[in-house]
Amino acid sequence: MAKNPAADLSDVVVQLRITNRLLATQLKSSGSMKQNELITLLATTGATTKEIAAILDTTAATVNVALYRLKKRSQPAVKDSGESGEDA
Repeated sequence: MAKNPAADLSDVVVQLRITNRLLATQLKSSGSMKQNELITLLATTGATTKEIAAILDTTAATVNVALYRLKKRSQPAVKDSGESGEDA
């Protein structure tokens, strides 16, 4: 019987998420990463804000604020659309 490659890939993704969560827990314990860095790492695993908060022993609100600030920093600055930069 042939294995389903999509199922194998799905299993790999699940294992990677679990590994990243365990790694974040270890890094938190060792104090080698800042909380915002750990939130970013855990967010990439698909963890919910409540799950991240539980892992890091903080609140979901703190996680939401950190993720909002991360998104805000990662967006390119928008220039004033009223200025075209051309001479009239």
